[in-house]
Amino acid sequence: MNAIKDATKKFTKGLFNPDNKLSLIPNWLSFSRVIGGVAIPIMTYTGTSLPILFGTVSFLAISDFLDGKAARIIAKEETKEGAMLDAVSDKIFSLSLIIGILPAIPLFAINGALEGTIALINTKLLSKGGNPKSNLLGKIKIWPLSTALILGYLSLAIQDLNFMGITNESLLAISTVLSLGTIPLQVINIKQYIEEYKKQVENKKEVHSVEEKELSKTDEKELSKTDEKTSKLKLSKENHQAMVYELPQNKKNELEKGKQYTKRLE
Repeated sequence: MNAIKDATKKFTKGLFNPDNKLSLIPNWLSFSRVIGGVAIPIMTYTGTSLPILFGTVSFLAISDFLDGKAARIIAKEETKEGAMLDAVSDKIFSLSLIIGILPAIPLFAINGALEGTIALINTKLLSKGGNPKSNLLGKIKIWPLSTALILGYLSLAIQDLNFMGITNESLLAISTVLSLGTIPLQVINIKQYIEEYKKQVENKKEVHSVEEKELSKTDEKELSKTDEKTSKLKLSKENHQAMVYELPQNKKNELEKGKQYTKRLE
């Protein structure tokens, strides 16, 4: 739970207060997909004008490419916060669009379940203190999935489409084919995320084990030093003189005065 809280703090820091202020540009490009994932279904079902809808869709389609470029060219660095924002934004974007289109194309429920599985794996990795991030296949498969979703939404937004032989039905057909074609990529991607999860968890265990061993060695050294000091303070016939020797000088003087006073009384 603490790991998820820390991840939330990193997410918020990346959006509002990154160490490098130029990182705000790529970070907000990533986060724009979160906003767009909610906005597109609303725009579609409320009858927003086609140019606005198409412009929004086009911008979001290239934002996944632009955020990485902006991080390298403008901010001059790729941060953990940025990688997390990118991965989380991709998942929210795709899941939001899938949920929005289910009433029209129920087949997307399969894609939604697979994307949800990836999100659960990443959430569990976060809870273990790991660092989930998008991989290459994840970037590749998001394109056919996003294209399928966009075509599906356009078929709903454009009434009585008939442009160069393209109709609403043909857009829906293309959307369905792309949706089905994305499923194998999602399955392979899930396998990759599981392997990455196991790898990071194992690395965490190894680091923790090394830290425990080092701490144990430190404790043993401290205990050994304590035992040495304690053994010097044990009073016996053999070491009573050493005991006096170890005392501070002022204590020795007090003992000598005591001995002299005792002799006078005798």
